Amino acid sequence: MKSSRPWSPPTRRNNWQNSVPDQNTPPTIRQAREQAIKELSGRDSATIDAEVLLMHCCTIDRGNLWTQEQQPLTAEQYDKFQQLLQLRHQGYPIAHLTGEKEFWSLPFAISPNSLIPRPETELLVEQALLRIAETSVLSIADLGTGCGNIAAAIGHERPDSKIIATDIDADTLSVARQNFENLGLMNIGCLPGSWCEPLGKRRFNIIVSNPPYIAAGDPHLHQGDVAHEPGLALIAGSDGLSAIRVIIEQARHHLEPGGWLLLEHGFDQQDNVSRLFLQQDYINIQCYRDLSGHPRVTEGQITTN
Repeated sequence: MKSSRPWSPPTRRNNWQNSVPDQNTPPTIRQAREQAIKELSGRDSATIDAEVLLMHCCTIDRGNLWTQEQQPLTAEQYDKFQQLLQLRHQGYPIAHLTGEKEFWSLPFAISPNSLIPRPETELLVEQALLRIAETSVLSIADLGTGCGNIAAAIGHERPDSKIIATDIDADTLSVARQNFENLGLMNIGCLPGSWCEPLGKRRFNIIVSNPPYIAAGDPHLHQGDVAHEPGLALIAGSDGLSAIRVIIEQARHHLEPGGWLLLEHGFDQQDNVSRLFLQQDYINIQCYRDLSGHPRVTEGQITTN
């Protein structure tokens, strides 16, 4: 299994690094925080970015960030902090720099090969949990699991359920498997392969997925953190629907009668996704909006016949 330690892209010296004062004595936590916020001031997330990287380098929590603010960094901590700030300044995602991301109040190791969990994906988990009674012993599949955040959140909330997580990328699936182990989730198994292909003849009560759904030419692919995330986890053909189209067609053959398929999709894809569900004879199709009011998750049920 490959290590899930934080990714370290090659560093390059630039004007930003030269702007950091050359001090014989490393700064205190407070001084390092203030300097970092100043250096990242062009970002809306400058304060939180600086604090997360500082906590990571010093191995402290948010409380210690304030109670130990007069504590000097060690030379090693300061050097690491400067390197990570430089990379953040170049646009690399915080989760890739620290190697971790929280989702559903659970910690996840992150690989550059997998999508970084987003808060809006918690809506997919919420809607899936509404379909699973707390004491139910249901079978669930998470397609394209990435770091395993969706499967883990469901498995954590519904420990009696049996979950299979699939992913086409072996390295990504190794990270997911490690996350399940670290979280003590023994009710989740992993299968390598694309979408439903590794499921064989298995059938499930619920299938969930947060597949790629960005069109190949979308300008957002070159903006913010997304520019540094893997295209395999983001891009879905010329219309952004190629993965969703395949999943909707395949999943109906792996759902128990009355089973549900729940998919995350783009804010402007509601009508097209609903149409794809209808074309494959799903019923009770419903779309749900995220906290920003955007259509984000659509579900459909196969008939009981």
